[in-house]
Amino acid sequence: MFGIAFVEVPREKSLVVVQWPVPIVFSRGAFVPVGVFALLFVAFSGSSAPPVLAAVALLGGVGGVFSLIVHELGHVSIARRLSGVRPEKVVVMSLGAAAHFDGSYRNGREQARMALGGPEASFAFALALMIPVLLPAPFWLRAGALALVLLNLAIGVLSLLPVHPLDGHKLIVGLVWWVVGSEARARRIIRRVGFSLLAVDASAVVLLLAARPLLGVTVAAAAAVAFVQKRLVAAPRT
Repeated sequence: MFGIAFVEVPREKSLVVVQWPVPIVFSRGAFVPVGVFALLFVAFSGSSAPPVLAAVALLGGVGGVFSLIVHELGHVSIARRLSGVRPEKVVVMSLGAAAHFDGSYRNGREQARMALGGPEASFAFALALMIPVLLPAPFWLRAGALALVLLNLAIGVLSLLPVHPLDGHKLIVGLVWWVVGSEARARRIIRRVGFSLLAVDASAVVLLLAARPLLGVTVAAAAAVAFVQKRLVAAPRT
């Protein structure tokens, strides 16, 4: 069932698209990822014609956010198979998108499986988008589909980085939990390893900033966004 409504959330209004299996919520900050994806597609379009740039921006903005939603619905599809976790909604916000859940995992295997749900959905969506690329379709359709294929591959790969709050970090926690039999013990082990590697990571970023400033700034910005998301977004999600 589909529908649209405005609902009140703390300090802001959100546009909620009621859609099976969970509501898709667009907060006021959702325009940020729309704009980022639009600018990203325009930057790599290689065109200067205004109609082409407008079409590319629309494809990037809408297709990019839709790709984030597909990723989060991958987590939702796994949660629906677990007895201890209930999916509540998917929220598109300024920092991207997140799926909200109620309940808790019974073991590390469930957490690891949930963490893989999003990347699997992104890779499957990228594979489906390859159909018009491989068929004798119009050039504009093949080019647009290929751009979205690359975007979804990037989303899937980047989400698997072992950095909190990305899926890769949740996957590692789940796997270690599965091995040692305790979530608390698994988090302590990972925290100790993380602190030991923090100095190495900081040194690597400094060296990267000196050797490749643009790449270094990009890496530092990605780390800053992850840190801000960890501190400011506190509701249960994945």
